[in-house]
Amino acid sequence: MRTLINLIIILFSLTLLNCKQSDPIETEYTLIWEDVFGGNAIDTINNWEFQIGDGANYGLWRWGNNEDQYYRKENARVSNGKLLIKAVAEDYNGYSYTSARMRTKGKVDFKYGKIEAMIRMANTKGLWHAFWLLPSNPSQNWPMSGEIDIMEYVGNAPHEILNTLHFADNFDNHQYIGSATPFTEDNQFHLYSIEWDENKIIWYFDDEETFRVIRSNPNISSTWPFDTEFHILLNTAVGGNLGGTIDATSLQYPKYMEVDYVKVYQKLE
Repeated sequence: MRTLINLIIILFSLTLLNCKQSDPIETEYTLIWEDVFGGNAIDTINNWEFQIGDGANYGLWRWGNNEDQYYRKENARVSNGKLLIKAVAEDYNGYSYTSARMRTKGKVDFKYGKIEAMIRMANTKGLWHAFWLLPSNPSQNWPMSGEIDIMEYVGNAPHEILNTLHFADNFDNHQYIGSATPFTEDNQFHLYSIEWDENKIIWYFDDEETFRVIRSNPNISSTWPFDTEFHILLNTAVGGNLGGTIDATSLQYPKYMEVDYVKVYQKLE
């Protein structure tokens, strides 16, 4: 009898072990969109729209930041599986510099999730690289509608990466909460990402958490605008309020923001 009981226990244990080994591994997020920049051209049908000019057509002359570049579609291209956004000194439409600005508005809009991009950037003085989010159909103007800056890198401050939230207080005054992550100039690609849900936004650098803002923060809790669909922007500005003094000599030669991929994940239901 004891032998039979022991045999049953062994068989039951083996069954549990086999079930455990065959169960699929659950993941917190699932990929819902990506652009890995394959092929020979930027996908302007399904993924990206170019914003052209000095911002005047969007009611943002010099893009609201006193920037010194004119954005052109021709300053962005795909090469060897990478997106290349080029900033360069050249006279165009009354401006001394050109670059490119792209967004997914109306093509890839999403609410919450994990958003990441693998990026390498030139550290030339005056350049202001950005990977960021804006609301796609805001019910209010900026800053009440909010802005999520996943990554900003400024050539005049080459040893830090900026992570910032923009919003408004109860009187519609511009407010922001931000952090600077130490950065070593190594001319390598790095992964910049956030995790965003109804209660918090967390920033990561190469999968290491660097900063977080929780909704219960008294500075933002009453006006939290981050519960609507946003879209992705990629651009390199020249000069402006944050870009600062420009190294015009270095920009006689093209400088780049290189993007290996952009991906959006969302939690499984």
